[in-house]
Amino acid sequence: KELAQTGGAAAKKLLKIVDDLLDAAKLEDGKFGYNFAEHNLGEFIDKLLVEVEPIAKEYQVNLFFSAKQAIVLTFDEVKLGIALTNLIDNAIKYNVPNGTVTVGIQLASDSRYAQVSVTDTGVGIPEGDIKKLFTKFFRAENVMQFATEGSGLGLYVVKNIIMRHGGNIWVESQLHRGTTFYFTLPIDFSLIPQKELII
Repeated sequence: KELAQTGGAAAKKLLKIVDDLLDAAKLEDGKFGYNFAEHNLGEFIDKLLVEVEPIAKEYQVNLFFSAKQAIVLTFDEVKLGIALTNLIDNAIKYNVPNGTVTVGIQLASDSRYAQVSVTDTGVGIPEGDIKKLFTKFFRAENVMQFATEGSGLGLYVVKNIIMRHGGNIWVESQLHRGTTFYFTLPIDFSLIPQKELII
């Protein structure tokens, strides 16, 4: 049983790396494919947090959701799910026992965009690494001490998905104190690009 569980865990990690490689290849070919529809952003995130709750429990991390207002906008549920799950997974896995991950949504200051934040109390990111985070195959050195496996493609895929939605993504971090990823999504459908972008 123990061998089967170890093998299953290794297979899941390998599958994640393969999926990242396939997603990156599709993005660069402009063939990732998007299906935009109108959704309630808060309800979408609520469902996503239920799905990642078992991972948070495994890492002894507490999940919180802060929604300042109900926001309905147009996005691809599957692709945005990939992006947001990636950010939340990282926030959980590179956290500390009894740490927290808080997902928040609110209208951006100009009210033309919704702003989503994913804040953790984890290891943080060295200042010199922040500008490289969204490039292909990059992994911060301090993160690799926690998990040696990984493709270094997750945040590259995340950025491409957010940009394809007409949004932007950035990060603020303090070493040993935690990290917050922010991204925006346009309220107005006309602000979404008409074709896939290659970042």
